This record gives sequence, C-alpha cells and structure tokens, in this order.
Amino acid sequence: MNLEKILDIAMEKDASDVHLISGNKPMLRIARDLVPVPESKILTPEDMFEVYDTLVKGNVDKDEVFNATRKLDMSYTHRDIRLRVNISLSDDIPLCTLRLIKNELPSYESLGVPDIVRRMTYQPQGLILVTGKTNSGKSTTLNALVNYINENQNKKILTLENPIEYKHHSKKSLIVQKEVGKGRDILTFSDGVKNSLREDCDILVIGEIRDKITMEAAIEMAESRTLSNRNTSYKIMCRNNRQNDKLL
Repeated sequence: MNLEKILDIAMEKDASDVHLISGNKPMLRIARDLVPVPESKILTPEDMFEVYDTLVKGNVDKDEVFNATRKLDMSYTHRDIRLRVNISLSDDIPLCTLRLIKNELPSYESLGVPDIVRRMTYQPQGLILVTGKTNSGKSTTLNALVNYINENQNKKILTLENPIEYKHHSKKSLIVQKEVGKGRDILTFSDGVKNSLREDCDILVIGEIRDKITMEAAIEMAESRTLSNRNTSYKIMCRNNRQNDKLL
C-alpha cells in the first residue's frame, strides 16, 4: 500500500481526515462525507502493519506507549503539511485516523466567534475553556486565538500539546510549544502545568484536559498571582472534549 499516494490524493481533494481500516478501502472525509480513495484496494492486515511501521518509524518510545496503552497519538509530516495521527486496534490489527492540518490558520475574525471571546484574551487573569464535540473546530479556534495574541500582544505563551498540530512562530509575543508524552518534551500535561510556574510565561495553553490532576493544576495556576516570585497575573487557555466536561 502506498501511503504517500493516499495522502497526496487527500491533499488534492481537500480532505480533512484519512481513515485506514483493515477490510475496507482507504476513506477520505470530505465536507463531512466519507468517500473511498479512487482506484484503491481493500486494505489487508499486512497493509495496516506496514502503515504502522511507516508512521512510527522504529521509534522505541512510541512503540512502547502503543503496546502498553493500545493507542497512540502522534504527529506526522507529509511533504509540507503536518498530520495528527491516532493509531488504535480493532481485532488486534492497527487502524489509523489521520487529520490533515492546514499550514495557514484562518483569521480569528473569519471564524464567526463572538467578539467577547477575543476581548477575553486581554484580561490579566483567568481560565478560558474551548469545548465541543469532535470536528467542531476546537483546535482551529484555540490556535486562531493563540495566533491573534501572538500578533497583537507582547506576552510569553507556553503551549502543552499531544501532538503539536499548528506550528507557531514568535511574532509580537514569545511562544514556546511543548509536546507531551513519553520520549517527548514533557511526560504529562499535569507535569507541564506545574513546571510552567518556573518558566515565567504569561499565558499557558493546555491542548487537552484529560484527567482530574491536570484540571486541578490548571485551576490552581489560573488563580495564582505569584508567578516566578513576582506579582503578576496568569491566564490559562484549554481545549477540552465535551465528554470530559464532567471533570469540571
């Protein structure tokens, strides 16, 4: 199976996702519809193990995480675009969902989000949650907000993500992005939140709140006014799946 060819077709057709599942043809998500890749063959278990090897590329840490948890979130680069990859198992055979991430973020104004959200980014302290169901635009909205701050405010922004999706570059703000996970920049979201106090950042962006420990650490940081032993404020921005709202 030629994974690069499938990804090329996905790019040409402006697909948002690629689904690779044994016993099915490769499928593209195009404007919410699932469409088979033209002239593609049904994927075999051997194809899926080959895809796994291609994506993981012999990375021991990623392989250990997958074998221990039976799932893996990671990033992958094809040509000039980044992909968010989720690998899991069905009938002990890997299956993959790949999200294509556009290089250019839409402007905050074009998203149709109420202007009060933009104004909230100027508040000196607090907690902003970006929530919603899958494919509702959480990541795009959050990163558009980060980009807006980066272009218009003089702040230090620290992001914790698994995996890193959009690559930001410092503009008016100073921005640092950390990938969370074994063998990456920091082991857990909660560790990253706690360590952020020592990193003298003004805004902490948490890619996702997945557990109570991270939630409690985020709330504690948002309420803190003694960052790096100086009187200052601290603002947290988080992306959170709707099914995790019960944690809050």
